[in-house]
Amino acid sequence: MKLIGNTNIQFVNNRKIFFIISLLLVLASVLLIVFKGFRYGVDFTGGGLVQVHFSQPVRIDAVRSALAAMGETGASIQETETGDFLIRVKPKDKTGDESGFSTRLRQQFAVSFPNITFEIVRDEAVGPRISKELQSKVLLAILIGIIGILIYVSFRFDFRFGTGAVLALIHDTLIVLGFCSLFDKEITTTLIAAILTVIGYSVNDSIVISDRIREDTRKIRKESFAEVANLAINQTLNRTVITGLTTLFVTIALLILATAEIRDFAFVMTVGIIFGTYSSIFIVANLVVEAEQRFPTRRRR
Repeated sequence: MKLIGNTNIQFVNNRKIFFIISLLLVLASVLLIVFKGFRYGVDFTGGGLVQVHFSQPVRIDAVRSALAAMGETGASIQETETGDFLIRVKPKDKTGDESGFSTRLRQQFAVSFPNITFEIVRDEAVGPRISKELQSKVLLAILIGIIGILIYVSFRFDFRFGTGAVLALIHDTLIVLGFCSLFDKEITTTLIAAILTVIGYSVNDSIVISDRIREDTRKIRKESFAEVANLAINQTLNRTVITGLTTLFVTIALLILATAEIRDFAFVMTVGIIFGTYSSIFIVANLVVEAEQRFPTRRRR
């Protein structure tokens, strides 16, 4: 299937424009992460999380009063789009009673709302020690993934390609995290899994373009490295765009039709695919070209 015909777009000659766009996006994302921060899920903060569905509308003040009656004045209450209530309590450092919170909540709500039926549709409890261990494991997993990608791409192609791929991954990850902060997405293990998936997706596109650059470099000896790289990007443009669009259709469908937790996963995947495709086309090869022009290889001098 040929969605895009033969093109001769000057991606490399205009690379400074793309670098500025990416720099602004990354800078905005970092500012959001630093100053707005994230809304961490129970997986990372510890404590209890209960989602309650009432058979008829209930005011949030009534829910807060019921929680105060059971001694949970510091609980966080959030009403969802469907009218459910997400109730979070801090970890019980001394008692470790996160798992008993939903039982006490049922008992209190039965007293506070005697004429209204309710259902607990989500019940999570994580102790403070486990949440800290999970934070460390997530950071370790991301670090190992990035180092592994750098080694693999450097071994298969060149250290410059490896560095370009890793910088593109950092670029994509920071932008995705910036969007999570902007739209107040809850950071859970599901979202982390989506970010790791985005990293893998981005690397796959980068490898396709890098492979074509390597092939064209061997075939075309008269042209400069920048011209060869620009040709390779144009040659793979149709494949890159079609891959991005077909995957995007699936994630958008999940974003519209899936449950709340899966929608968050789909949100990260959608943003990641858009900017992963962008970085594969506009950033990775251009970073390699920039490195080649500043530190030319012996064969190209």
